[in-house]
Amino acid sequence: MRISIADIIKNTDGKLIYGNDYIDKAEEIYTTSISSNSREIKEGGIFLAIPGEKVDGHKFVKGAYENGAYIAIVSKDIGKEAVPDGRFCVLVEDTVKAVQRLAAWYRKQFALPVVAVSGSVGKTTTKEMIAAALNAGKNVLKTEGNMNSQLGVALMMFRLETAHDIAVIEMGISEPDEMNRLSCIAMPEAAVVTNIGVSHIGQLKTRENIRKEKLDIVRGFADKGVLFIPSSDEYLNAADAFSKDALSEEAYSIISNSDIIKYGETDECAYKAVNIHNGEDGVIFTVILPDNKTKEVHLQVLGLHNVYNALAAIAIADRYGVDLEAAITNIEKYQPLAMRGQIYEHKGITIIDDTYNASPDSMKSGLSVLWDKRCDGRRIALLADILELGDDSESLHRGIGKYIAEQGNRGKITDILYTAGAEASYIAEEAENNLNDKDSMVIEAFKTRDELLDKLLQVIKPGDMIMVKGSRGMQMDKVCEVLRTAK
Repeated sequence: MRISIADIIKNTDGKLIYGNDYIDKAEEIYTTSISSNSREIKEGGIFLAIPGEKVDGHKFVKGAYENGAYIAIVSKDIGKEAVPDGRFCVLVEDTVKAVQRLAAWYRKQFALPVVAVSGSVGKTTTKEMIAAALNAGKNVLKTEGNMNSQLGVALMMFRLETAHDIAVIEMGISEPDEMNRLSCIAMPEAAVVTNIGVSHIGQLKTRENIRKEKLDIVRGFADKGVLFIPSSDEYLNAADAFSKDALSEEAYSIISNSDIIKYGETDECAYKAVNIHNGEDGVIFTVILPDNKTKEVHLQVLGLHNVYNALAAIAIADRYGVDLEAAITNIEKYQPLAMRGQIYEHKGITIIDDTYNASPDSMKSGLSVLWDKRCDGRRIALLADILELGDDSESLHRGIGKYIAEQGNRGKITDILYTAGAEASYIAEEAENNLNDKDSMVIEAFKTRDELLDKLLQVIKPGDMIMVKGSRGMQMDKVCEVLRTAK
């Protein structure tokens, strides 16, 4: 939708420092695109000069104008010589906060519903499944790539068009009060919180704080809305989860006036999964709907966590009146995004690439795929450090190792466990300590990813299945790239 120069100045609390000669035309000059990348600026677009940690966007303002920008939003004076005649430059105190204010104003121009999705693990897959389900009957805008941040959510709002019926917006946070800002930009009327894990516990300190922050997702509700939560999460289902003490004052007031709908495997769930079992290449289950009708679902992905993701998608589709047969058909076509549980085969070796990022919970989910998928050879787990766990890092990594051993003792086979990094070495150590049959699993800890890869290449053979997981900073995707291109 077109945005006038006057709209930009007013809704960013900005000051026009260059282009004043044309201020009388501010209501008549419009722009229809926005970007913080000067190379992606379209003719007549808005350029956001973001002062990043490594690169200052103000260095690229001149280039943005050369590429067609009508207006630049800056947080420091760039000099008149950088601004071509007939173009505008608006000075604000903080570029990100300014574009968030503008995005919130832009969002208000649309009456369509927004579904917000967050959680420590699984929010991207859940967002994708929800969008797929809604696409069976609606024109859907969904968060693209990793645009779930303070800047990303704001930029996603500008992709709203009058042709859209609904939007599915992913929200990621790592620090206090971030969720409030994101929710108040997107203004959802429905929200899904997939779980309360330990991602970013280094910054937020406790899972109770993480829960409080995640549940601030409702603060963008107009006055009431609907919150969807899984029955499996102990923190979302605790007796005091929605009490005054557990929530911000604003979230408590809104949630007290909103509906809370559960999905999962228990009788209290409005959307309940039963008869869950693994097929050849995916998980199969039956969903019991609120009217007690049942539908069978055949996913093309493995893991109990994906059953929950699909249930959330079915619940949202049902709420917004999408034909559930068509919605489920779309969900059944879902394939993982790059590095998010992708499974491919090369020279007889099956590779499960789950390297986009990691948390203790998502690492356990990845391991379940390794254990559940049919394999003719050995099952190999390659696990690297999980970052941003703060003081709890060692205990949380040890918990994963203990989990692997306990599952191994119960028949969940991991033939080889290799770890990379100082923190992941605790996984190897704890697995070794808790395994009943020490000879049932080859366990080895490596200091670096490259050392792990060198050893792996010496031992792998056709028939093996390899699951690769670690925090993004560990760059375990490079292991997958080597395996995928090996001659």
